Amino acid sequence: MKELIYINGELVPRAEARISPFDRGILYGYGLFETMRSYGGHVFSLDRHLARLIRSAAKLGLVASLDSVALEQAIYQTLAANNHPDARIRLTVLAGEGERGLTLPTLGKLTIIIAAEKLVLPSIQAYEEGICAAVVNTRRNSRSLLSGIKSINYLDSLVAQSEAIAAGADQAILLNERGFVAECGTSNIFLVVGGQLLTPSTDSGILPGVTREVVLELARGLGIMAREGEIPLNELYSADEVFMTNSIIEVMPITAVNGKPVGSGMVGEITEKLMGVYR
Repeated sequence: MKELIYINGELVPRAEARISPFDRGILYGYGLFETMRSYGGHVFSLDRHLARLIRSAAKLGLVASLDSVALEQAIYQTLAANNHPDARIRLTVLAGEGERGLTLPTLGKLTIIIAAEKLVLPSIQAYEEGICAAVVNTRRNSRSLLSGIKSINYLDSLVAQSEAIAAGADQAILLNERGFVAECGTSNIFLVVGGQLLTPSTDSGILPGVTREVVLELARGLGIMAREGEIPLNELYSADEVFMTNSIIEVMPITAVNGKPVGSGMVGEITEKLMGVYR
């Protein structure tokens, strides 16, 4: 079965999918995306993903052409057409063709792209034993407009992940420009210290992740004290447990940072509990 891509109202075979080379998304990285996961044909937390997209689009002057109901229908149309009940779904919104130059668009039509691919997950061993992470040199800028939105400009994360792999790690951990822990290259990060759950606040320059939000709600429902704030690097190094979250991997334990074990070096009790209740 050929993979079908949704582009501006049409489903086309992947090999035939085309967009204009003059799209402002191509020229300037002017666009947004959301990555979602479906379970048995149901897209988890779709309403939260679309709400975040609309909020981000408003910051970039793109919101007028977006309709969350139409986007939801297009996502489910694409999901059904590709026959992957358990899928990785990416919704991309580009600014489209318009006036040339570095001005906000007043003309032109947005480019909407949706792909629904077969879900590929990390190994069972990764969830059971955890992964290794490395603190990298690439920084998040907490004062940048892009720090709080899921921009298609992902170069910082690509460079950070390359740094982590070169250091022999599976995942990058980025600090912000003030030296506080921000997030992983493609995920939010959580620490467990003395039974309390800690995660960087949005002021730290992070993307406010949908899975992050769900995990905070679940933790509080379980009676686990959860705090958002600035996290110094030494707190990361002394944490009892560390894990990361995103919509595809759910909750992934990090059992080593910079080659040294986190806590006991095994998946911790609170991490394991949150992995279970999330699933």
